[in-house]
Amino acid sequence: MYRFQKRVAKVSVHALLAVVLAGFLSFGAEGLARAQDSAPDSVSAKVPSNGQPDANALQPAPSSASATSLETAMPITPAEQPTVNTQSPPDGSDLPAADGATPVPHMPEKPGIAVPVAFDPAQVIDRARNLAGQPFESPHRDLPEALANLSAEDYAKIRFKSQKAFFSQAKSGFALDLYHPGNMYDVPIAINLVRDGQVQAVPYSAGLFDFGETGLSANDFSTQGYAGFRLRYPLGSVKGSDELATFLGASYFRIQGRDQVVGQMARGLTVDLGGPSGEEIPAFREFWIIAPKDGETKITVFALLDSARVTGAYRFDIRPGANSKVDVSGTLFFRDRVEKIGLAPLNSMFLFGEQKRRQFDDYRGEVHSSDGLLINNGRGEWLWRPLDNPANLQISSFLDENPRGFGLLQRDRNFDHYQDLETRFEDQPGYWVKPKGDWGKGHVELVEIPSPSEGNDNIVAFWVPQNKPAAGTELTFEYQIAATQDGRELHELSQVTDTRIMAVPALGDDEPAATRFMLNFAGEELDYYLADLDHLSADISASNAVVRNVRIVKDTENGGVRVIFDLIGTGEAASSNLRAFLQYDGRVLSETWTMPWVF
Repeated sequence: MYRFQKRVAKVSVHALLAVVLAGFLSFGAEGLARAQDSAPDSVSAKVPSNGQPDANALQPAPSSASATSLETAMPITPAEQPTVNTQSPPDGSDLPAADGATPVPHMPEKPGIAVPVAFDPAQVIDRARNLAGQPFESPHRDLPEALANLSAEDYAKIRFKSQKAFFSQAKSGFALDLYHPGNMYDVPIAINLVRDGQVQAVPYSAGLFDFGETGLSANDFSTQGYAGFRLRYPLGSVKGSDELATFLGASYFRIQGRDQVVGQMARGLTVDLGGPSGEEIPAFREFWIIAPKDGETKITVFALLDSARVTGAYRFDIRPGANSKVDVSGTLFFRDRVEKIGLAPLNSMFLFGEQKRRQFDDYRGEVHSSDGLLINNGRGEWLWRPLDNPANLQISSFLDENPRGFGLLQRDRNFDHYQDLETRFEDQPGYWVKPKGDWGKGHVELVEIPSPSEGNDNIVAFWVPQNKPAAGTELTFEYQIAATQDGRELHELSQVTDTRIMAVPALGDDEPAATRFMLNFAGEELDYYLADLDHLSADISASNAVVRNVRIVKDTENGGVRVIFDLIGTGEAASSNLRAFLQYDGRVLSETWTMPWVF
């Protein structure tokens, strides 16, 4: 029986990582999980592990013969099946003319040209509603052998021809590229363009792609649909063409702002991630992309999502900028009951950081795409939870009502701390989710999965509503994701900038062994109060433990202060929830640092 409990057995890291790499949940082994509330009290949970795809490749993990295949498809009835040209003319002349490209004469006799029809956003919602009333069908299709056998490295060599891009970047700034099927991308994704209220399907054409050194050519195969798409925009320079947003694999997508590089990802939805039945992975099966008009500063994308127990209609309004933003609205329809639905999920990677809780033989001082979870709960409190690559699976829950925001942030922006000239962790964006309207009761859930390498997206954060969706019900929600930096602009409190930890050996019977924590706080009004350290205090609490030797010292190198304290377990429990924040004569000056600790 699945239940919460104080202690669970440890699992082999190798066995757990096999699940991570497979990208599904199973119950072949048990892992240590800890549930963390916003308050100091803690409980524990036994849950299966979960894996996520590589943040840089945006690839969903492959299915395994020992588990149910990824259920990510939208069954398309014959009446709904988009018109597809399975031939591959080398010049892509079977496509509707891309804006800004050489016009292609309309040739109605070609079966690959879809006839434009009027587009109404309500139709996407109707499609999702009707789809929920039909039995689920797997979307996976057998790819031609030449594509199915591509390695991830060879697949990455297939490039969309930039001169074939849709939309006129010279007029609107936006450009649209497509991704080719291959490797693990065996689900045909329907792409539709909407111009002046008319929608037209984009048929497959190999002529849109450069197959590079793969050894493939347009004549080696025929296939249907695409794997996904990318939007480009001049973010860094008026003449540039930078990645703005990418939708590729299951329901994964990412956005980037000015001077940002590929890092973490977002997802449309999670279903039973960390649940007893194993994760069900929804996917976007069809997209409608609205052609931007001259001078428009946003681009709108509609999407149809499907999985075994839920369908959905989504709208994405994407606005490029220094901190690019996307407004997301979704309507979900449930075929069957879902134990745990995850809204606004974020995926990231954390291998190791300054706390050095796990050692790696690596020339770099830190390796992570995010270093903490920031939460602005419904009570107005700002919580900072540093991330970890734990020895065992770890799940933390932050109970809340009507959350104001949460996000996985990359707070450390110092290149010297990473020394990685290729991945550039210091330039990767953090994602901040801002709910719209009241989301009611529930919790922010943080999943941290043990990982031996940076190739695994081992961090997931999302909102879980308290009410569990039942079969036949609907759920609507809205939120915004901003591709931010360290979140400094989000509030006016001092930030937690570092979490450092060391063991303190026992010194006789009077001084038992302890764990020493060193927390750095900096920024905002804190510097003003440094002249009066006598009235500056650290409010520190710990469940099932004793806090000793609290000190506050000025950080003359980095600014702000360093809070130092020793933690000693009472023996009443194997773990403790810690909280700490700064105050001056009762006035809160900082975020609340919070962290679970296993003795």
